[in-house]
Amino acid sequence: MATKVEFDEQRSSRQIKIGALMSYAAIGFNVLAGLIYTPWMIAEIGQASYGLYMLSISLVSMFALDFGLEAAVSRFLSKYHALGDTEGASRFLGVAFKLFAAIAVVIGLILTGVYLMIDTIYASLSQAEVATLKTLFIMVGFYIVVLFPMKPFNGILVANERFVVLNWFNLSEKVLTVLLMIGALFLGYGLYALVFVNAFVGLSIFIGKGFYLMRRTDTVVALLYSSRSMYRDIFSFSSWTTLIALAQRFILNITPTILGAVAGSASIALFSVGMVIEGYVWTISSAIGSLFLPKVTRMTTSNRQKDLENLLIRVGRIQLYIVGLIIVGFATMGQEFVRLWVGESFKASYIVALLLIAPGFITLTQEIAYTTLIAMNQIKYRAFASMIVASISVVLSLLLSPHYGAIGAAVAILIGNVFGTILFMNWVYIRVLQLNMWRFFKASHLKIFPALLLLGAGGWLMQRYVPVDSLFLFLVKAGLLAIGYVSFLWLFVFRPEEKRLLSSLIPGLSKAS
Repeated sequence: MATKVEFDEQRSSRQIKIGALMSYAAIGFNVLAGLIYTPWMIAEIGQASYGLYMLSISLVSMFALDFGLEAAVSRFLSKYHALGDTEGASRFLGVAFKLFAAIAVVIGLILTGVYLMIDTIYASLSQAEVATLKTLFIMVGFYIVVLFPMKPFNGILVANERFVVLNWFNLSEKVLTVLLMIGALFLGYGLYALVFVNAFVGLSIFIGKGFYLMRRTDTVVALLYSSRSMYRDIFSFSSWTTLIALAQRFILNITPTILGAVAGSASIALFSVGMVIEGYVWTISSAIGSLFLPKVTRMTTSNRQKDLENLLIRVGRIQLYIVGLIIVGFATMGQEFVRLWVGESFKASYIVALLLIAPGFITLTQEIAYTTLIAMNQIKYRAFASMIVASISVVLSLLLSPHYGAIGAAVAILIGNVFGTILFMNWVYIRVLQLNMWRFFKASHLKIFPALLLLGAGGWLMQRYVPVDSLFLFLVKAGLLAIGYVSFLWLFVFRPEEKRLLSSLIPGLSKAS
C-alpha cells in the first residue's frame, strides 16, 4: 500500500505530465493564431489601428512587470507546504496580497501621469490617433491595475501543484480571446471591441481561478497579518528576479536600437525575424520547467541531493529530445524554411536565428538546475549571469554590428550567452548547488548525441535532394524527419521509463485531477 508521501509524489508526477501536455497545446494554439489569425485581424481593422492597438499594450506593459513577485509567491508558498507550515503559508499570502494591492495603486498613479503626457510623448501622431490611443490606454491601463492584485493566484496554483487546472485556464483564455475577437470583427465591431474582449476574458479567467482556489484548495489568506521580515524576504527575492527580467529585456530592446544607429533599418528587420524564431524555440523548450518548483522545493528542503540530480537528468533528457529536434532540424533545413516563410530577402535571418538558439543546447536542458536556484533562494547568481550576458552583448554589438550588421549582433549575443548562461551558470551549479554536472552531461548529451548526429545527416540529405517550393510541403518534409528521429530514439535511445511516459501520455489525460 502506498504511503501518503508516495501518493503525493505520484499525484505530482501526473499533474506535471498532463500540465506539460496542456502547456504545449496552448503554445501550439498561440503559434497557429499568430500565423493565421493575426494577418486577418490586421486586414479587418487596418494597419494603422493595429499599430495603435499594439502601441497601447506595449506602453502599458512597460509598467506592468510583476517584479518577480509571482515567482516569489510560488517559491515561498512551496517551501511552507514542504515544511507543513499552514499557518505560515496563510500569513505569507496575507502579506503578498497586500503588497500586490499596494503596487497596483502605484502603477495606477504612474499610468495616470503617462496618460496626461500622451500628447507630448506622441507628438508625431495625428489628433485623431492621439484621441484613439488615449481611449485604448484607459481601457488597457484599467485592466492592468485591476488584474495586478490577482496575480498571486497563479503562484498559489503552482505551489499547490494544480498544473492541469492552471494550464486549462491559460488555454481557455487564449481560445476564448481569439474566438470572441473573431466574433466581434464579424459583427462589425472595431478596435475598441478587441481591447474590451482581451480585458473581459482576462478578468473572467482570474476570477475563475479565485473561485477555484476558494472551493477546491485549503488556501487561507491572513489579510490582517503583517511582517517586516516577510516583506524583506519577498523584496530580496523579487529584486533579483526583476533584475533578470530587466537585463533580458534590455538585450532584446537595445539590439535593434544599436542596429538602427550603426547598421540601418534593413538589419533591424533581419534581426527581428531571427528573434521571433528564437522566441518560439525558447517558449516550446521551457514550457515544463516551472512545473517542477514544488517537487524541487521538497527535495531541497529534505536534502535529497541524489534525487535532485536524477530529476535533473530525467527532465534534461526530455528537454534535449525536444531542443535537439528543433535546433538540429533548423540548422539543416532552416534556410529553406526562412525563404518560404518570409522571403529570399531575409536569408541572413537564418544565420541570426541559428546563432541565437545555439546556446539552448545547454541552457534549455538545465531548467531543473535553474529551478533549484529559485527553491534555494540563490536566484542572485542568475541575475549576475544576465548582467554578464547584457554587458558582453552590448559591447560586442557596438563593435561588430557596423561591419556585420544583424549577424554581428547575433554573434555578440551568442558570445555573451556562452560566458554568462553556460560557463558561469554551470560553475554555479557545480560550486554553489553541489550538482554533479559531469554526470548530467554524460547521461543526457553524450548518450543522445548519436541520435542528433543521425538527425542532422537526415536533415541535410532531405534539404539537398528533396527541395520544396511551399511552406505546406516543407512542414510535411519536416514531419517525416521528426518521425524518423523519434523512431530512432524509441529503438536505440529511450530508457524504459521514457517509453512508458510516451506510451501513457494519451491515457493519462483521463486520469488528470
